[in-house]
Amino acid sequence: MASGLSGSTIKSWFQYRCERKTRYEIMDPSELAAVPVAKDQREQPWAALGVDYENRVVARLARDTQVLRPGLGEESLPERQAIAFLKGQGGATYAAQVNLRPRGLPAFIGSADIKLRRSFADLVRRDVLDGQLVFTVIDVKATRAARAFHKTQVAFYVLLLRSMLAELGVQASVAAMGEIWRIPDDGDAEGDRWTAEPFALNPYLRLVEDFCRSTLPAISAKTVAPGRDETFFHVYFKCEQCAYLPHCIEAVGPRRTPHARDVSAVAGLSHEAKRTLLSIGVGTVAGLAELGAGIGRIDGAGWSLSRRADQLVARARALRDETVRPGTDPHSFLMPPRADTAIYLVADNDPVDDTLVTLGYRYVDGAGTREHIEVLPTSDRAAEANALVSVFSRLVSDLEAIDTHNAAIDDPSDPTSRYAHIFLYEATEALALQNAVKRHLDDPRVRSGLLHMVRLFPPDEVVPEPEFRGMQHLPATALRSVVEQLLALPVTVSYDLRQVSAALHRAGKIATAYEPAGGFERPFSALLALDISRHLREARGKGPGADAIRADVSARLGATQAIADWLRLEHQRRVAAGEPPMLRLNKQPFRLQASFNPLDAGDLDVLRAFELIENRAGLLDTMIRLAQPKRVRRDAGRAIGAMRLLNVSDKGKYSYLLFAMPRECEDADIAAGTMGLILSDGDPDYVLEPRLWRTLGCDIMSPWSGDAPNLLRLRMFRPNFNDPIFQEVKRRAGQDGWWLDQSFVDFNSSKADAFLSFLGAQVQP
Repeated sequence: MASGLSGSTIKSWFQYRCERKTRYEIMDPSELAAVPVAKDQREQPWAALGVDYENRVVARLARDTQVLRPGLGEESLPERQAIAFLKGQGGATYAAQVNLRPRGLPAFIGSADIKLRRSFADLVRRDVLDGQLVFTVIDVKATRAARAFHKTQVAFYVLLLRSMLAELGVQASVAAMGEIWRIPDDGDAEGDRWTAEPFALNPYLRLVEDFCRSTLPAISAKTVAPGRDETFFHVYFKCEQCAYLPHCIEAVGPRRTPHARDVSAVAGLSHEAKRTLLSIGVGTVAGLAELGAGIGRIDGAGWSLSRRADQLVARARALRDETVRPGTDPHSFLMPPRADTAIYLVADNDPVDDTLVTLGYRYVDGAGTREHIEVLPTSDRAAEANALVSVFSRLVSDLEAIDTHNAAIDDPSDPTSRYAHIFLYEATEALALQNAVKRHLDDPRVRSGLLHMVRLFPPDEVVPEPEFRGMQHLPATALRSVVEQLLALPVTVSYDLRQVSAALHRAGKIATAYEPAGGFERPFSALLALDISRHLREARGKGPGADAIRADVSARLGATQAIADWLRLEHQRRVAAGEPPMLRLNKQPFRLQASFNPLDAGDLDVLRAFELIENRAGLLDTMIRLAQPKRVRRDAGRAIGAMRLLNVSDKGKYSYLLFAMPRECEDADIAAGTMGLILSDGDPDYVLEPRLWRTLGCDIMSPWSGDAPNLLRLRMFRPNFNDPIFQEVKRRAGQDGWWLDQSFVDFNSSKADAFLSFLGAQVQP
């Protein structure tokens, strides 16, 4: 018989959806020890942080109003005090750590063979409305955002509270809104301030009730005993946060042979895909490696397996054979083949403080390598702003020198012109930098820095100066995406920097791999672990210090550079051998845009920068999606192809084209009314060239009566159809090679820029 269910188990289910974790959590510790199940018993810094933050919040609340709290050394509010509070007795408005455990099993539990463990609501607020008691359940979280799984935990407490009120015969109700009290946007985890985030309970009550009645009985019935474990599990990147990872990771570890190694070791395999594979008797790396890509067409194959079957099989074979193999995509449009100057960035963010912990910068050119690393031992926002200015002033200065060099040559075709590119390993690092800049827009140094970023990477559509016409595609590259496209590697669960660099190093491809020092290694990520940043900032002396963290950042910069250098060398080798090029991002020699003067940045200039950067962000997002292979774009529902051209007719100022499209494209996210559609052969020479999008533009027509579902009617302006550019596309596509993609459309940036320029002209000196 299972032991017990608590609010933390409910939260865990909706956070991870892991059957095994849930089954283990409702078992008695003695049962787990008998199996045995390995568990990480160390205190997790974020758990201690959450308790400390909650205590400070409740203490502050108690200074402002009456709060019933447990006594010294007590885990929860004494039962008699809790019952009196629920019956409306006493003058307290709040009660903390109320043990919400009815004496009988509540009806919402359903048929699960389970008991209830103690569940402590952080706070329960008592109000009297129209003469009736109304209770509100509140959970205090040391987080920046209230997530859905936090809200399901509150919903579970509400269901328990309702049962207790019914048992006590109290005529009261529970408010329709729950609350999460979280860290304020302008606060920190070491403070005692909070932001209350109310939310409607009904959707989450239904989720919890459905789980308890439909899913929990099956989970609690799973047998877990010595030599037998019937629970379904799947190891993926989120498992790093699970205390049971030491138990589960044995199943995917390299010490097992491929025929005994669990199939979730294959990077990118989803929960649903694993369930499908298990249904046909494939549960190991070797089993998947022996299949063909046709596995994606079996009955019951979900989206992930059906669309990524060939990639998953290739990765399974790389794991089985412990070799570096070509990926399913022969080339990538996310990285340029040439970078005379390469700039590498590393950024680690602490999600609790919502500030950067590290910011690393490495500049590499023919003259050598320069490196600068900032480590932030506190959550002080001023220190973060200083770090941003310190690093990005170097970036701007270095790129200005390249711009000066290229301006003196004034000929992009000159072989001495210099190409520049920025590299990160993880896309999440770019997001961390973006968010850090947003946090400091009130700092004049950062505000002027925005103008510098516009000068670095301006959108052509709104740049008035003719000297900068010509697209600077994708100013930065997240190397992980490139590696995932081009290579199938013997890595477990994740293409993180540690495993990828180690695999390439073992294969003799690179000389430098990222080998984290003790305390820095994570199973599936190379970013700085939360416990390291918390130990650093809480100054408890338990983790690595600033010097060790700086050395780790430097090691990651070095490994990122080694991977980028090898990819360019491999590209050159293939071209020299007469093979198709591997890196196909087209870039021009680096030049700055000259519209803005960052040294004289007025408010209107900053507003123009905001507008242009927003435009550029949308354009870059579109370019990154269009840079993916045609198959990936189609499988994600963002493209239709390959289509067969059936008929062309002219009427008035339009040409009308009738296509037959593949059945798998009938549910694509492209329909009549979609703006920015471009018709081509899908080749990046067209879809990655915004200056051609207008010529390739078309519209989807509503289907005619009697049209089959696979027929697609398009309309083009006849001058565009007859344009030599489109006629060349028509020749290349032939009858069966047509693709429809969605480009980037922004009607507002040019208008906003013109209006702001007009306003600026009205300002009298």
